[in-house]
Amino acid sequence: MKKVILFLIVFSLTLFAQWKKIEEIQYPYIYSALFSGDDIYVGGDSLYISRDRGLSWNSVCPTNQPIEITALYKIENVLFLGTYGEGVFLSSDNGENWVQFNSGLGIFANYAKKFISSGDTIFYGTDGGGVYFYKLNTDSWQAYNENLPDNIAWSTNDIVISGNNILLSAGASGFYYIRPKGSSAWIEKRLVSPTGGYTTPNTFLPFNTIVFTGSRAGIFRSYDNGDNFEYVGINALPLNVVSFVDQGNRVYAGLTRANDFFVWYSDDDGSTWNPLYHEFHYLRKLFIYDNKIWAATNDGLYYTELSPSYIEPDLTVNKFTLEQNYPNPFNPGTRISWQSAFSSWLTIKLYDIMGRDVETIVNGYYEAGSHSTLYIVNSSLPSGIYYYRLKADNITLTKKMVLLK
Repeated sequence: MKKVILFLIVFSLTLFAQWKKIEEIQYPYIYSALFSGDDIYVGGDSLYISRDRGLSWNSVCPTNQPIEITALYKIENVLFLGTYGEGVFLSSDNGENWVQFNSGLGIFANYAKKFISSGDTIFYGTDGGGVYFYKLNTDSWQAYNENLPDNIAWSTNDIVISGNNILLSAGASGFYYIRPKGSSAWIEKRLVSPTGGYTTPNTFLPFNTIVFTGSRAGIFRSYDNGDNFEYVGINALPLNVVSFVDQGNRVYAGLTRANDFFVWYSDDDGSTWNPLYHEFHYLRKLFIYDNKIWAATNDGLYYTELSPSYIEPDLTVNKFTLEQNYPNPFNPGTRISWQSAFSSWLTIKLYDIMGRDVETIVNGYYEAGSHSTLYIVNSSLPSGIYYYRLKADNITLTKKMVLLK
């Protein structure tokens, strides 16, 4: 039955999604894209440029021969272009002419992954050379790799800024790294999968007061600028989360499975996810521009309309749900989340395996909508299996948790 339901979901998504390919870009592998006003810049084996929102295209190449263009960024009318092998190029005339700018870069820093900025500082994540930064109107890059192990963390997966933290995912060893602005070194962190192992982030998305990250283990959410993440993943297929984008209150997640990709979305800060699209291409990254969602794939650049235009979603909850606490097992704290279909007084109580009332976790009046609480266990409780039970009017929901000291 599950296979039949899954087939119907995939079939319906494929049937109604009207994806269009930019046929003028004939090179199949799309590594990067940048959308700026009416201009679109797309990185493949050269730089493809549209000055009219994708209606017509031309191409330029910053080197003497075709080369993979893997990173694009724009700040103060300066375009930064990163290549895979020839380093960084700059343009001050919207991409018509380019100047190579590798001063200060190590040899393995010629392989570009991503640019980001904070104020007048550009950060540059590389594939093999770690992280560098450049202050506008200076003459060279500077290394930014203090306490970043070169054997596992110099190959960037993603780099973003959230609040006062720079977040870096690198390598494939289950680590990510945080560097508060102004600090002297990176701090090593772990992302724990639902099964208790470690998983490496592929991508981050700062979104309002939340940071999302995704990996082969699913989707995770942080409320403290990436210091700690909780699992809010999609329990459907063995999907690998490779990209996030957002528009309004909606977050889109791009996920791959073999050589096809899915797009899911959430309207409640990641508490629930819904399938939207399914296409038979390998996805690299999603973008939103001109009320369209764009997909950079291994078979070209595609887009589909967000029809008819984006409308702020109705966040009304029509049923009560009680989510699995995370982390689980836990010690000493775990987060419990729920959704209320209507405003009411509710309680969440903790029971031991014998059914005895241990303590009250929540007791109060809550409006309809999504809620969560951080439960810190009483230090006197022994390790073992416990149950937490939500009651509201005639609604009763129960979940199991494990305390492991």
